[in-house]
Amino acid sequence: MVALMLLYMPSYGGVNIPLSLVVCALLALPTAATYGMLAATMPRSGGDYVYVSRVLGPAFGMMSNWNTTVWWVLYGGVPSAFLASFGIAPLVRILAAMTGNAGLLSVADWAASPWGTFIIGALLIVALTGIFILGLGVFFRVQNLLFALAMLAVVLVVVAALVQTPERLAAELNRHLATLTGLDDTVGTIIETSGYSVQPFDLRTTLIAMTWIYLTMGFSFSSAYIGGEVKQASRIQVWAIPSTVVYALVWGLLLVWTVTRAAGEQLVGAISTLGDAGAGEVGLSAVPRFHELVAIGSDNLILAFLIGFGFIFWSYAWLPGQILNASRNLVAYAVDGLMPSWLAYVSPRFHTPVASLVVMGGLSIVSLGIYVFTPYFATLVGIFGFLLTFIVVSLSAVLLPYRRPELFRGSPVAWRLGGLPVMSLVGALSLVACVIMQWAYLNDPYSGISLDPSTLEQGILGFGMFLLNVAIFLSGLVIYAIARWWRRRQGIDLSLAYREIPVE
Repeated sequence: MVALMLLYMPSYGGVNIPLSLVVCALLALPTAATYGMLAATMPRSGGDYVYVSRVLGPAFGMMSNWNTTVWWVLYGGVPSAFLASFGIAPLVRILAAMTGNAGLLSVADWAASPWGTFIIGALLIVALTGIFILGLGVFFRVQNLLFALAMLAVVLVVVAALVQTPERLAAELNRHLATLTGLDDTVGTIIETSGYSVQPFDLRTTLIAMTWIYLTMGFSFSSAYIGGEVKQASRIQVWAIPSTVVYALVWGLLLVWTVTRAAGEQLVGAISTLGDAGAGEVGLSAVPRFHELVAIGSDNLILAFLIGFGFIFWSYAWLPGQILNASRNLVAYAVDGLMPSWLAYVSPRFHTPVASLVVMGGLSIVSLGIYVFTPYFATLVGIFGFLLTFIVVSLSAVLLPYRRPELFRGSPVAWRLGGLPVMSLVGALSLVACVIMQWAYLNDPYSGISLDPSTLEQGILGFGMFLLNVAIFLSGLVIYAIARWWRRRQGIDLSLAYREIPVE
């Protein structure tokens, strides 16, 4: 999240990043709390498919959840690609700069190249799919270890940045980068070449730039999709999901403050303005990520390695959730009869949905290829589509206490405030927050989505991508109608499955 923020947001001009971070967290919290309450009430795999179908009806449930499944698949290409560009390549560049071994740059350049990115990302997807087949217990043991290493890197960045000054950091960067760039003053050249200058505060731009924060912070509720596999889900989910947003906010503010203080607003803004596309003008294949600045500026090889190595495990952090989420969605469809029963096959040895995981792994590799080798999928274009589902989920939370009163009364979150169900109030806040974020994505010039029909001249981006988002959202209705027709021909009434919560 912070890597994306510091790489892209300063170039918008007039952005107050800490304020943007706080506002985005306030907007993400109601949706996180909504999912937490619904996950506590109906702790079943499939997430919003279960919630929406049991409150608003099966057609809406399929429309809402099929939408997220498609985007989980498409976004399988983004974090798997980030493993190279935000994880492995920066680590190798850090080692090249600290050791003065310019030959290592060829390794970093290959890792960040289209084929390097694709091969590394595909191997990651295969590895994760294999781990998931072995079971969530195996995955969580691996995840806990890698999370500890990743958090160690964050702590080291904060500590190393706190003892730095912009002048000392620039001097160390110039000394270590000289071998790679051939420049005596790499930092000064970056600032001069970028043409960046600090702009006065602009509230509208600060709000629009939240799109890069919400890209990660807005998805704190992934555990809701594996609700049937979370121990004591009814007690844990309601606080664990919103706590994730708070956790990200605290560390995000700390990192932004310490790194900006250490590097200086001018250098951070210049790197963002120059971007990877302009890095060649200063002798670099890519501009340094924020942790690279601190690592190289520390002038300590061991510390620099620990920072770069630990950040590898942040670079793909949301990919595991995507593969898991979509695979559980496929299982839920199959259980309710909407899709072939083989998608719900669970290995008797590993107790995992092997078929749906293999399908998700394969589709994620395809999406990785689309993301890496074509211009048709910008990083932010699908979040507008995700938000359409969040809006439907929020509406379900508002209506659940009234449409399923017996379910609400028996839930661990049957709280009331002034006579009104807290779940309904939180759902209403989430609804408003999602609409605000939709406004941000539609007005962000870098989101790849627009309401301007003239952008159709740019291929499928812009207005075309807006239409695609809407089409994907509505396609679930078509799938449900076809499945219902087919099952009716077989003498099966699909509506009966939705009168009860799925078996655990």
